[in-house]
Formats: sequence, C-alpha cells, structure tokens
Amino acid sequence: MGRFTRAIRGFFGRFLSGVEQRNPEILLENAVQDELDNLKKLQVAAARTMAYEKMLANDAASKQKILVTKERQARELASRGQRQAAIEVVQQKQEAEASLAEIEGRLEEARKNSQEMEQAFRDQERRYNDVVRERASLMEEHQRSRALRTANEARSNISLSDSSRDLEKARQSIRQTSFEAEAIGELGTSETERQIAAAEVDIKRLDAERELEMMEIELGLREPESIEAAPTERPAEPPEQEAPRGQ
Repeated sequence: MGRFTRAIRGFFGRFLSGVEQRNPEILLENAVQDELDNLKKLQVAAARTMAYEKMLANDAASKQKILVTKERQARELASRGQRQAAIEVVQQKQEAEASLAEIEGRLEEARKNSQEMEQAFRDQERRYNDVVRERASLMEEHQRSRALRTANEARSNISLSDSSRDLEKARQSIRQTSFEAEAIGELGTSETERQIAAAEVDIKRLDAERELEMMEIELGLREPESIEAAPTERPAEPPEQEAPRGQ
C-alpha cells in the first residue's frame, strides 16, 4: 500500500511539474502567494508583540502610580505618628517596586521583540513588493516570447515554394484554356467565311490605292489617266447562244 501511495504521489508530482513547465505563470503566482502568506503571518506576529508591549507598558504605568500613592501614604502616616500603618504601606510600596522591576524587564524584552518583528515585517513587505514587480516583468517577457514563438511557428508553416508552384499551375491552366478557345474559334470558322474576309481586305486595299492615286493627280505627282476597273470586277460575259435544236 505504501508503494502504491508513493507511485501515485510520484505520478501526480511529475504531472504537476510538466504543467508548471508549460505554464510558468503558475510558478510566478505561487511565489507571489507564498510571499503574501509570509507577510500576513509576520503582520499578525508583529501585531501581537506590539500589543503585548503596550500591555506591559500600561502595567508599568499603573505600578508607577501605585508607588507614588504608597510613598505619599507612608509619609502621611509617619507624619501622624502612625508608625505601624506606615510600615505596612512601605511594605506594599516595596512589593510594587519589585513588581514594577519585573514588568520593566519583560517590557524591555517585549520592545526588542516588537522591533525585530516590525523589522522582519518591513523586510518581508519589501520582498513581497519585489516579487510582485519581478512577476510583472517576467510575465511581460513570457508574453513576448510566447508571441515570438507563435510567429516563428506560423512562419515555419508557410511554404513559398508551394504557392509559387500553385501559381505556375494556374498560369499554365489559363494559358492552355485560352489556346484551346482560340483553336476552337479557328476550327469553327468555315472556309467560305475566311475567303469573304480576305476579299473584304482586298477591296479595302484597292479603295485605298484609288484614293491615293487621286491625291497624287491633285498634287501633280502623276498624269491623269483613266482608272482601270478593279481586278475583282470582271466584264459581263455575253450569254451563250443556244444551239439550234435538231443539230
């Protein structure tokens, strides 16, 4: 049973250690909480020692008043000739003096303890404040390092070669589609349509040549001459005579 308990404890110990390594903010928070707990304990202890010191100081003040009162009573009784009563009062005064001396001894020790506890409390207070500031600084550094690590991981997962390869594939696909469309268009054009288009081009060229010749005649660059018919315009052929029937 003991071995099983130690195994369970070791398992949870390793688990918690792994969690703390992955989350250092937990360790920082634990450190701050520990210092805060120590500060509260010292605060309570310092308050108790200071209260004890104050109580002893009040007791010493009360005993001091008793001494003054007994001193006055003894003198009064002695002046009246009441010697026996004066002796009893003096004895009470001596007891009060002994008690006062004891109280003052404890008061001196209490004052030292109070000073030490107050100093310890102040030191712990400074330590707590230092830990809080250090936690803030380390948390800021941790956040920066986490953001940098995330950015580096994101950059490492980006592949420029893959994007370039995909772009090149897209270009090839688009170009192939364009060429196929042009080829389909060419195949869809009949031979007659191509001949008509070529004839229209020739007619436009002849018109341009005739207009240029007219300009040259106006400018005196050439002699007027009859404009021949366009090569594409053929004279009408006489109708063929039908052969006489019966031949």
